[in-house]
Amino acid sequence: MKKVFALLAVSLLLFLIACSQEASEEEVVDNVLNSYRDVSQYAAEFSINTSDLTGTVNYSIEVNLTEDPAALHQISTIESDGEETSTDTYRVDNEIYTREADGPWVKREAEEDEALFSPSYRDIVSVLENVIDYAEFDSVGGTYTFSYNGFERDIYEAFEGPFNILVGGSDISDEDMTLDFSFEVNSADYYIENLEYNLTVENETGNVDINIQVNYNDINNMDEIEIPDDVVEQAS
Repeated sequence: MKKVFALLAVSLLLFLIACSQEASEEEVVDNVLNSYRDVSQYAAEFSINTSDLTGTVNYSIEVNLTEDPAALHQISTIESDGEETSTDTYRVDNEIYTREADGPWVKREAEEDEALFSPSYRDIVSVLENVIDYAEFDSVGGTYTFSYNGFERDIYEAFEGPFNILVGGSDISDEDMTLDFSFEVNSADYYIENLEYNLTVENETGNVDINIQVNYNDINNMDEIEIPDDVVEQAS
């Protein structure tokens, strides 16, 4: 009997050790870069804040969406020079209802190949794939993190695409720019939960600071998105 208990104790110990072991960096990278294949629903909070000599502009989006069939509810807000405007949008399949500020609801049909939401979860995974070779990997408190601080043209261009943040001008060189990024990944399901990206341009013409944050939650756990009856009625 003692021998049986000893074998059970050893088995339990080995099981606990296996459960406590963290995935390797290679395993995490493989899982994260393939995670978009399973993602069809999520809630997202996206913000991009820019400041330069002319002032500060804050742009934010809160969205709940399902990719197939296409459906979303999105509220976008722009704050500039102390003034704030917002746009409320519903979409189900190809029907889109939009209201700007306190104006009326307006109905329209989605254009061919019109994006549901940008940056999509797939966009963020694509960015990470393009910058992963520069990132430092860490694991703290149940979260895997990929981060970087410095400047590389490849990183700048990877973020420029989905965020449309190209800073042009013949007087701006790589030496004038610094950037950093951080991707936080849930260790249980390998989904990207948070992204932060900062870009700073500093030269004799002045400074430009750009901060981008994207948070994803409720992945594959969304209620059905429907267009409220009063929205449909007002747009008729």
